[in-house]
Amino acid sequence: MKRLRLISLIAAIMMSLGASSQSFRTGYFLDNYIYGYRINPAQVNDRSSLGLFIGNFDLQNASSVGVSSFLFPNPDGSSSLVTGLNKAISTDRFLGGLKNHNFVSLDENINLFALGLSDGRRMHTIEVNTRVMGTASIPKSVFSLLKSGKTGTYDFNGLYADASALADICYGYSTVLGENLSVGGRFHLLFGLANLNFRSRGSSVTMDEKAIVAGADMQLNASGMIGFHTNEDGGVDMRRIEFSPTPFGSLGATLDLGCEYKSDFGLDAMVSITDFGAISWNNKLSAQANASVEFKGFFSEGGNIKTDLDDLLDLNNALDYRVIKGRRGLRMMPCNIAAGARYQMPFWSGMTVGMLNTCHIGRASSWFETRIGVTATPVRIVSVTANLGLGTMGPTWGTAVNLHLGPVNIIAGADSFLSPLGKLKSTTFPINSFVENVHLGISFTFN
Repeated sequence: MKRLRLISLIAAIMMSLGASSQSFRTGYFLDNYIYGYRINPAQVNDRSSLGLFIGNFDLQNASSVGVSSFLFPNPDGSSSLVTGLNKAISTDRFLGGLKNHNFVSLDENINLFALGLSDGRRMHTIEVNTRVMGTASIPKSVFSLLKSGKTGTYDFNGLYADASALADICYGYSTVLGENLSVGGRFHLLFGLANLNFRSRGSSVTMDEKAIVAGADMQLNASGMIGFHTNEDGGVDMRRIEFSPTPFGSLGATLDLGCEYKSDFGLDAMVSITDFGAISWNNKLSAQANASVEFKGFFSEGGNIKTDLDDLLDLNNALDYRVIKGRRGLRMMPCNIAAGARYQMPFWSGMTVGMLNTCHIGRASSWFETRIGVTATPVRIVSVTANLGLGTMGPTWGTAVNLHLGPVNIIAGADSFLSPLGKLKSTTFPINSFVENVHLGISFTFN
């Protein structure tokens, strides 16, 4: 039962964590998309714009696994579900649905202020954003140990979790060179509000008929609004980590660069890199754990685990975290590389087709995606687009509408919908791996 609760807890964590700021990729296909400079900093808008508070926000989540990787129909024919640890579910079936590294990530970006000043050939942009980012990665070997419990060595290298809260102030400039080429860049100044980072390097568990030997090399860092306590011998009390409002002292910077070429026969092409940079976290806690711990009496004669693994997984008892004071941690931000092209149909200037390739590079959460979309702008006040995509997470699709109602500009859309979806006790969950981004915004244009 304890192992059942453990696998359920791991699955719940991976499903609820739902890494660089992700732009609304479907927006690339729209005509007159005001925030297109987030995808390609070289974009120069026709008019100036202003967004306040709810001016623009993205809610993006990604996962390489879904609920179907952990929950299965009960083989007895009933309507209930069982976890992959159930004896009726074969090891090959359970582990075959998992990847070597199973990750979830989130990146929630809320725009507080956005100003774009454009004369049609040059544009300045200023933004203030808040961002909440998180990534967790669990190697397949963790689930293999829980499922089979056979003798052998299980490599836990790649066990990783990171959660951050940031404030982002950025300035951008783009300009048209000649008649066809435009270039641009944006500089982001990042203020770290809070960060909790855990990673395992070289950790493993070796099991034989008589004992379990756990070798650990783990790093834990905490910054910003996080408080901790030490025990009598100076080690970290892992059971007493709490939030503690204190001034932040973590700073970082990233750079966006892009260029775009607009041909005379309706073909536009662009390439960009966004959020290339790093942040230096002022760690209030920086702790290292190195240990080789042996546990005896865990096996039956058949080589299977006889008792639960709670004692083994209780790092507070098994490992001795030692505090290292005054250490700053420099960490690269996840970044995006994008390349796209759009072509205006010769038979109707209100229709374009396009392709966008995106490569997201992030620790434990990298992925690649290609989208093909079509856009219709029957009149200047409305633009509608839809696209299909395929990549690391499988097939996806997105759609959006952009309305220009006088000085008011409204956009709503999503990069994908979590399809297929399932329900578990009235709660909706994505069944398979996914990448999604819900985007809503309102802004005001002038001049």
